[in-house]
Formats: sequence, structure tokens, C-alpha cells
Amino acid sequence: MSPEEGLRIRLRLTRPDFALQVDLDLPSTGITVLYGASGSGKTSLLRCVAGLERPTDALVRVGRDLWHDDASGVYVPTWQRDLGYVFHEASLFEHLSVQENLSYGLKRSKKQGTAQALLRAIELLGIGHLTHRHPGSLSGGERQRVAIARALASQPRLLLLDEPLASLDMARRQEILPWLESMRDELHMPMLYVTHSADEVARLADHLV
Repeated sequence: MSPEEGLRIRLRLTRPDFALQVDLDLPSTGITVLYGASGSGKTSLLRCVAGLERPTDALVRVGRDLWHDDASGVYVPTWQRDLGYVFHEASLFEHLSVQENLSYGLKRSKKQGTAQALLRAIELLGIGHLTHRHPGSLSGGERQRVAIARALASQPRLLLLDEPLASLDMARRQEILPWLESMRDELHMPMLYVTHSADEVARLADHLV
């Protein structure tokens, strides 16, 4: 795999109760699922990639973009890393409408085509009929679809999803899985997806760690 392709992640993170050691070469498209029991380090790995944790002996590269390289003293802070992050609880601004939530993250973006990217994300996640509503009136599945669309609208190089269905009941999970499958099939973007659900692995994973 050439440097302009894929993800290169090598790091070590030491905690009182465990040590996370990772050495991965991952593809540049599709969903790579990080699968395992609670407490095995999946979220910690995502946080290291995002720059929210500071590992040691680290190398984090997305294509040609070097985000962290201890060998050469490179460390790019989270706000400068071209990524989208979706948490297991949709962190929406309750006082803003869905449309305002979606537009909020684009105010500081200097990328071309953000308005078109937002429209595509709205279409891809099927939330056009929700844009005038406020988060308090949405179901859990609808809230997560809005959160994912907001992350996509910034056209990130990498999308991180940390157990995005964990807070949903079975009916809501089955509602949102087809939308995630559509994202996987239509977007040419690498995604790291954390779960401990075998059903989500079977439905979504192009690659498994």
C-alpha cells in the first residue's frame, strides 16, 4: 500500500489496568470495524487517532497527511485533524434546529463544496424531513442520523464512529443499520467503527480488527 493510500496506525498507550499496543495498515475506503469486549481499548484507539489521547511510540498517518509521528516530533492537535467523530450519544445542540445543527460545523470550514456536501449527507441519511425540527422531538435513531450527517458535511478525510448504535434499542438499531450500509457503499471514505455487536460486524464490516 503506497503512502497516499490507506491509514497507518502504530502506537502504545499505557493505562493502570491495561496496555494498548497497535500496529495497523488499513485500507483507504470502506468500514474497518474495531471489534471486541468492553474495556479492550477500542475507544482508546479512536481517541488516539483523533488526538484526544497522547500515546507513545506513535505514528498516525491518513494517506499523505501525517497527524502524529513521535520519531520526527510531529503532533497535529485534534482541531487541525481532518476528521469527523460520531459518539455513541448524539451530541446535538438542543436549542438549535436540525438544520442549524447541521450547518454549525461548517461555519469555519475553508473547504470548497461544503454546502453540496451537506445536501448530499442529508439525502444519504434520509433526514430532509427533519431539518425544521429540534433535537428534543427526534427519536434516538433520528438523532444519530443527524449527528452522522453533521460529521459527513465537513468532508472529512476519516470518519470515526464510536458505538453509534449502543444507546439505541433493537428496533432503532435495525432502523439505522440500512443507512450505515448506504454510507459504506456510496462514500469513498475510510471509516473506523467501534462496536462489540456481532450483528453490526456482520452487516457493516469490510475489514475487521
